[in-house]
Amino acid sequence: MIVLLTSGNELEQAKKCGYKTAITDIAIKKVKYIKYKDLTDEQNAIMQRLAKEVLFLSQTCNNSNEVAITCDLGSLNPLECYGICLGDEHSVDVCSDTQSNHLIVSAKICTVVILHNHPSLQTFSLDDIRFFVANRGISILVVVSNQGKIHYLYKDKKYSEKETIQLFNECVDGLSSLSTVRDRYLSALSFLARCSETGLFYS
Repeated sequence: MIVLLTSGNELEQAKKCGYKTAITDIAIKKVKYIKYKDLTDEQNAIMQRLAKEVLFLSQTCNNSNEVAITCDLGSLNPLECYGICLGDEHSVDVCSDTQSNHLIVSAKICTVVILHNHPSLQTFSLDDIRFFVANRGISILVVVSNQGKIHYLYKDKKYSEKETIQLFNECVDGLSSLSTVRDRYLSALSFLARCSETGLFYS
């Protein structure tokens, strides 16, 4: 049994699993400038612009469903060549987009960032976490809620892939194909509460 230490707000979000929130112009404007760990001011500004772009594309082109943007911050002109992928209400297959997949598989070091929105306002799902850990070239994974709130995961210098996989397996122990969406989300929250132990930074 997993002992989950989480805030009342996170539990409230877990109760709202499956509820979709439409994106408004106000939500896009509310996307804040975030000082991401170890990024420059210029890179932080790029991240804010991309987060707003995720919501704008979702609002105007995808019925407020999931959209992912994949960008290599290590390139000379990050905003000139990035991947865009449209998903459904509950998921987005980032690697189905040729440009996004190319950026992920060709990254020699952790320079690729992925930003995507969650219509249900939740933070990272188990599938998000699994994808992030499985792809070594991704340095930052961002969730932008449909109300403009940002969460992100960052692979710190002390990041241990082996320890992270062990923690993930521990958090999903007991889940099955019959597990509810809420149970899976609570397992994800359990992982996020402890991921700093393996060198991941979560905010």
